[in-house]
Amino acid sequence: MSQLPYLLDEICAGVEIYYTGRTGGQYLKTAFILCDDYTELTAKLFLLTDNRHWSDQKVGGGFKNYHDVQADVEGVFTAKRAADLPALTALHANLQARHKSRNDFFHKTHLLNLSVTQRMCVEGFCDLFNYGELLFGNNWQQYLGVARNLETLVVLLKLEKKGFGDPSVWPKVDKIIREWPRNQSNAARNGVHMTVHPEDMHLRLTVIYGYKELRDKLAALLP
Repeated sequence: MSQLPYLLDEICAGVEIYYTGRTGGQYLKTAFILCDDYTELTAKLFLLTDNRHWSDQKVGGGFKNYHDVQADVEGVFTAKRAADLPALTALHANLQARHKSRNDFFHKTHLLNLSVTQRMCVEGFCDLFNYGELLFGNNWQQYLGVARNLETLVVLLKLEKKGFGDPSVWPKVDKIIREWPRNQSNAARNGVHMTVHPEDMHLRLTVIYGYKELRDKLAALLP
C-alpha cells in the first residue's frame, strides 16, 4: 500500500494540468491521456497489492496490455469480491472506451486533430476516482486526503460533472472563487492574487490556499 500515496500525488498533477487550461482547452488532450495512464497504473497497483508476485509480463513473453490487466483485476474480483463484480465491469466498459480513443490519437493520424472536450476529461477523472475507491476502499480515501490539494480538486470535478445536467452549478462555484479572500487575515480583499475572475490560474491559487474551508463550501453545492 506504500505506493498508493505516490500514485495519488501523480494523479493530482494530472488534474492540475486539466485546471491549468480548462477555459482555453490548451491541455485537455494531455489531461485525457494522463487520466488513461493513471487508470492503468491504478489497476496494476491493485494487482500488486493483492499479490506481490503479480507480474505484467505474459507467461510466453511480452507485456500484458491494457485489456489483459483489466482481465486480471476482474479475476481477483471473481475470486474474492464477486458482489462488486458488476460495478467493476461497468467501470471497465467506460475505461476501455476511453482507452480506445486515447490510442486513436497515436495510431490513426487522421484523428490527430480530434477534439477532447472538458466533459471527456471530467467524466474520465471522475471514473478514475470511482475506480480507485472501488479497488482500494478506505485506503484510497485516506491517502487522497493527504495528496496536496487533490481532495478539493475531486470536489471540483464532481461539481463540474453535476453541472453538465444542472447549468446553475458552475456559476455558484465561480461566485465562491471570486469572493475567496486573497489574504485570510483581511477577508475584505477578495480574489487570490489576481483581479480577473474566474480564470484558471485564479482557480488553482484559490484551491491551493483555500484548504478545508473552501472544500466545505464547494462540497455543500453537491447534494
